[in-house]
Amino acid sequence: MPAMPSYFHYLLRYCLACCLALPTFACAMQPLWLDEGWRTCGNTPSAPAASLQQLVRPGQLLCVERDVTLAATPSSTQLLVLSALTSSELWLDGVLIGSNGQPARQASGERAGDIDFAIHLTPQQLTAGKHHLRLLLSTQQVPAHLASPFYALYLVDRQDYRAGLAWYRLPPLLLAGALGAVALLFLALTVLYQRQRHWSMFSALCLVAALLLVVEIWRSLTGYAYPWHLPRLYAVSALTWLFSALLPLYFYTAWRLPRWPLAAAVLLACIALAGALPAHFDARCWLMFLTGLAASLALNLLALWRRLPGSRGGALIALASCALFLLTGSQFAEGGFALVVCFLLLPLCAQLLAQLLHERSKAARAQQLENQLLRKSMQPHFLMNSLSLISELNAQSPQAAETFIEALGAELRMLNEFAQQPSIALTQELALCENYLSIMGTRLQQPCRLQFDGEAAGITVPPAMLLTALENAFSHNRYRQGALFVLHIARLAQTQVLTLILPEGEARPHAGSGVGEQYIRASLHAVFGDAASYASEFASGYASKQQPAGWRLTFTLPVTPCMS
Repeated sequence: MPAMPSYFHYLLRYCLACCLALPTFACAMQPLWLDEGWRTCGNTPSAPAASLQQLVRPGQLLCVERDVTLAATPSSTQLLVLSALTSSELWLDGVLIGSNGQPARQASGERAGDIDFAIHLTPQQLTAGKHHLRLLLSTQQVPAHLASPFYALYLVDRQDYRAGLAWYRLPPLLLAGALGAVALLFLALTVLYQRQRHWSMFSALCLVAALLLVVEIWRSLTGYAYPWHLPRLYAVSALTWLFSALLPLYFYTAWRLPRWPLAAAVLLACIALAGALPAHFDARCWLMFLTGLAASLALNLLALWRRLPGSRGGALIALASCALFLLTGSQFAEGGFALVVCFLLLPLCAQLLAQLLHERSKAARAQQLENQLLRKSMQPHFLMNSLSLISELNAQSPQAAETFIEALGAELRMLNEFAQQPSIALTQELALCENYLSIMGTRLQQPCRLQFDGEAAGITVPPAMLLTALENAFSHNRYRQGALFVLHIARLAQTQVLTLILPEGEARPHAGSGVGEQYIRASLHAVFGDAASYASEFASGYASKQQPAGWRLTFTLPVTPCMS
C-alpha cells in the first residue's frame, strides 16, 4: 500500500485518540440514583412506591416525595441533578432548595424549565441520616405521544460531575471536528482528482456524522428549555436516517454493483421502515443505524463473493463495525455511534486515500511511459537515416520513396495514438511491428518479417512492448541477409505466454543503457502489476522451428489485466 502523507497519519491518530477516550458518566462518577421509591404527596407511607419513570406523564402537575438515607456526611459540595422535560420545584427537609421554570396546572401558566437542572448542596445540608425530598413537577408543554418525560435524578460530587461532563463532551467534539476536516478534504479531492460518486458520498458521510455528533452533544453543551428537546430529537433522527442510508449507498457505488436505482430505493425503504416503527427515539435511531450497518455488511459480502479488489478489507470493516455497535447495546447516544463512526469511517478514509495515492502514482508512471514512447518515436538516428533513405529512393524510384514515406508516417501516427493508451490489443501491436519491419526491410534492402503462430485476438499488451524488443534487436545486430522474427502465442488456464525469438546477427557496437528493457518491464508492471513477468535468455537454436540461434524473450501475462 502506498505511504500516506504525514499529516494524514496525524489525523488518524487524533481521531483514534478521540475514539478511545469516550468514557461515559459511569466511568468518571458514582452517583446516588434517586429515581426509585417515590409516592405522590399526601399518601401514607404504606402506599406502594414507584419510579419517577412510571409516575411522570405529559400534561400534568405532580407532587412526589420520598426519604433519602445517607450513610455518611459528604466531604465536599454535592449536586442534585434532575434531567426531565418538566418545570420543577425541589424541597429538601421542608426547605425550598431550587426551582427550574414555573410549574403550573395549565400550559399557559407554566414557564418551561431547562431539561437539565443541577442544585448545589453543601455538606451541612446533607448530614448523615434520613432526609425528606419533595418534587413539584409540571409537564404541561410535553407532547402527549411522548412515553415518559423523565430521564434521571441523582446525587453526585460536584468535582466528579464536572470531570465526567468534560470527558463526555470533549471526545465527540474533537471527533466531529476531525470528521468535518475529513469531509472538506475529500470534497476538495473529489473536485480536483476523483470525480467518482462514492467519493462524494464519503464526503457526505463524514459531514453528516460530524453534524450528528454535534447535535447529539448539543444538550450537554448549551442546555435549553425542555420544549426544544423534541425538535432536537427529530434532528437526531433525521441525521441518523441520512447516515444510515448513505453508508450502504457508498458501498454500493464503490463496488459498482448493478441495478443502482432499484437497489437504492430498496435500501432507503428498509431504513425508512426501521425509522417508522412505533418505538422510542433512541430505539428508532438504533434500529436505523443497525439496518444501515447490516445492509453495508451484505453488500461487502456480495463484493467478496464476486472477488472484487479490496472487498476483503471492506467486509472486515463492516463486520467489525456491526459487532462493535451491537456490543454498545442501548448506549447509542452515549457513545455507541461515535465508537462505530471511528472504527468505520477511519479505515475507509485510509483506504480511499491509499487508493488515490496509488492511482496518482500509477498515472505518473503512465505519463512517464508515454513520454518515453513518444521519445522513442522521435529517435534522431532513426529519423535521420529514414530521411537520408527517402532522398536516395526519390532519386532512384519515386514510387518506392512514396511507399516508404507512407509507412514511416503510419508508424509515427500509430506510435502517437498508442502512447496515449495504457494498453492496446495485441493485433494492434502486431500491426505496429509489421509496419516497422517493412521500414527496416526497405532501409536494409533485405527482407525483414514477423511470423507468428497462435490466436492473437483477445490479448492486451502495453503499447510498443514487442516493437521495443525488435528495435533492440536491430540496435545490437546487423542483419546482412534479412531477419525472420518468430512470435509464439500460448494460452494456459490463468496465463498467456508470448515467446518472441530474435535471430542472432552480426554483433554491432551499441552504447545503449538498457532503456528498452526498462521500458518493457515498467510498462508491463503499469498494466498488469505483479501478475505479469518478463524474461530473456540466449537460445543456441530452436531446431523444431528451424530457427537460428538468438535471443528468446518470454512475456507471461494474466488472462485479464489486473489493477496493481
